[in-house]
Amino acid sequence: MTEVQLDSLTLGEALATGGQGTVFALKNQLSSVFKQYHNPANPEFNEQALAWLVAERTRISFEGRAVDEWAAWPSAVVKDGAQTVGFLMRRVPAEFTIAINGQAKLADLSFLASKPRPLWAQVPLPSDEECVQLIHHLAGAMRALHQRSVVIGDISFLNVVWARTPSPRVMLLDCDGMRRGTDPPVLPQAETLDWEDPLARPNSPPTIERDRYKLALAVMRVLTRDLEAKPTPTISAQLRGLSGPSADRVLTLLRMAAGPLESRPSASDWIAALSMRDSVPVSMPSRRKIDSPPSKPELLGERPRSYRPVQPPSR
Repeated sequence: MTEVQLDSLTLGEALATGGQGTVFALKNQLSSVFKQYHNPANPEFNEQALAWLVAERTRISFEGRAVDEWAAWPSAVVKDGAQTVGFLMRRVPAEFTIAINGQAKLADLSFLASKPRPLWAQVPLPSDEECVQLIHHLAGAMRALHQRSVVIGDISFLNVVWARTPSPRVMLLDCDGMRRGTDPPVLPQAETLDWEDPLARPNSPPTIERDRYKLALAVMRVLTRDLEAKPTPTISAQLRGLSGPSADRVLTLLRMAAGPLESRPSASDWIAALSMRDSVPVSMPSRRKIDSPPSKPELLGERPRSYRPVQPPSR
């Protein structure tokens, strides 16, 4: 397990503050940030869960890319003496931000699920085709985590950011809220309003089945550009970037997501549906008939060959 001492870090400005901790820039590690928990003495604080996330970092990859490239994953436990007080993680790269009124903001999924606003006139939002690619990338990232038995839990607009360059892709945030199976997380995780699973038992821990429902919410809300859309057994909607059989496949999965737990599409199902493209049969042109060239008997050995002796050069 990777550990560093708090006094070895040179803290910069506070970048964000939430209910569990504050994220600081680091003057001596510009590509990383430090999340310091408000109350690490909290009896519910589970430092073993944080240590497991750090250890799991080297075992998770997606399309050959390490988890740090598509998630703000804990990379080292930070201790103050013997007490765990936080962790290091990769700083969100600039390509996952957008500028609004001269201020850089994280490019979260809400920008993709909202109708364009005048305030965003200068924001280079993804095209419909790029939105499909972003959702496809989100499904791939989730599959990589689920294959390692990682339950994400709080999937929402704010916890997924996107970039268009050098290719459309997403990055997951708040990764210290994730957990191994039903094990306790680092700290109790809150559910984002309007992202709750209607079939979840009250006060039950997050599960991969619940992740699957929230992935369906993300797919539907981005591809319909509706912040509050939810799957139903009879859904019929216009999906941006998709048409014909490809749209039908996605609508079928959205209807399945509204059904019982066992019927919900997995991340792999979404990858398959979003990877397929409608094909148009192409008729091959008939080959042009070419007359055979006249035979050349002298090349085909139809008359005796003659040989000229070769005198080797003198030395």
